[in-house]
Amino acid sequence: MLDETTRRLEETGDSGAPALTTAILWNLPDARRVVSPLESPRLTLGRGEGRDVRLEAAGVSRFHAEIVREGPVYVVLDRNSTNGTYVNGDRVSHSALSAGDVIRLGEAIGVVMRRPLEHTTCTEVVVGDAVFGPGLAELLSMLRRAGPTLLPIVIVGETGAGKDAVARVLHHFSGRPGPFHAVNCAALPATLAEAELFGYRKGAFTGAEQAAVGHFRRADGGTLFLDELADIPLPTQAKLLRALQDGEVMPLGESKSIVTDVRLLAAVQQPLGELVKARRLREDLAMRLQGLVVTIPPLRERREDIPLLFHHFLRRHAGGRAPNVDPRLLERLIRYDWPGNVRELELLARQLVALHGHERVLRKGMLPESFGASVTPQADAAPRARSRKAQDLERLKAALVANRGNMSRAAASIGMSRSRAYRLLESEQRSERSEADEHRR
Repeated sequence: MLDETTRRLEETGDSGAPALTTAILWNLPDARRVVSPLESPRLTLGRGEGRDVRLEAAGVSRFHAEIVREGPVYVVLDRNSTNGTYVNGDRVSHSALSAGDVIRLGEAIGVVMRRPLEHTTCTEVVVGDAVFGPGLAELLSMLRRAGPTLLPIVIVGETGAGKDAVARVLHHFSGRPGPFHAVNCAALPATLAEAELFGYRKGAFTGAEQAAVGHFRRADGGTLFLDELADIPLPTQAKLLRALQDGEVMPLGESKSIVTDVRLLAAVQQPLGELVKARRLREDLAMRLQGLVVTIPPLRERREDIPLLFHHFLRRHAGGRAPNVDPRLLERLIRYDWPGNVRELELLARQLVALHGHERVLRKGMLPESFGASVTPQADAAPRARSRKAQDLERLKAALVANRGNMSRAAASIGMSRSRAYRLLESEQRSERSEADEHRR
């Protein structure tokens, strides 16, 4: 039982941001999925009738485990199951849960996620070649609303996160009749960037043996996607700004500008402010472009998407009929940090199909030797919390678990005042609200 002074972390302030819900996305054999929001103080798990969450998978006991709310944290408790309960690869009798943790009960693999309630889904949405799991459900909703507008949009994301795919989805939702035209700005020669973007007349410079319309006019009536925008030379950025403001381009060697109808999208790997500070992006261009900034979270921050993306890529590269996946392989994929993001995951799926697609089941031992050098911090032996404040918060949560949510006893057991304990929890709550505000923006 919670005592009367225990404060709930789900309480929201007056920010208007959607409340975040903790849920578990369960991955079962044959790519089946079940989502279980943690909305009650106690949730029973197992194969038997009467369980709150029925997990029909080999190795799952009739009453395998339960998840209970103790103070501000959820705790998974093994109930003398035959095959044990595993959290982040370690067998546990009880363990506090955090977003991104991986639970294995027999052949059922669960991923803890914190999302607004309406986005705690277990299905993916495919738009063209892009796949949106629950970790990108909010992003997809934003793309649907922003697509038909004329807002210039900047897409921010790490390498391999899927910036090109998001740009194509925006063009799809725009309904514009013209083409989607993508330009890798990093591949533009610095001396020819202006000519490549805006076109040129025959003889405008040495080597211009025939006229070229340039990338802007190739995208006329459609969408121009400038990938790696910050690699455009600064002098050319000034002319790009003018083209955006006037809706006209001036080809090299011409005396009259040409009107264009282009919806511009741009992609960068760092926030615009950092690029401006590093003098890689003109401040006036950054201000003109950020009608809307869309940030793609890296794959390690949306681990619940990894299984459905992996199965999607297996089907794509196996011609629609993919091999089964051993739960321990899936568990390992979810715990991996994916420095190359979605691109790296798809490449792994292609490799496994090419080398082992004839096998009935893909197993953990089929992973490349180099795979797994990077693991999620939850599985590291080093403590997750690095600062004193974070360490105190971890100690407090553990004490609350041990004292079944009683704040007074928990704080006293670790030599902490009750007022400091509340301040720590309120600080974490403010951080979660800030995260929710970021999601909403």
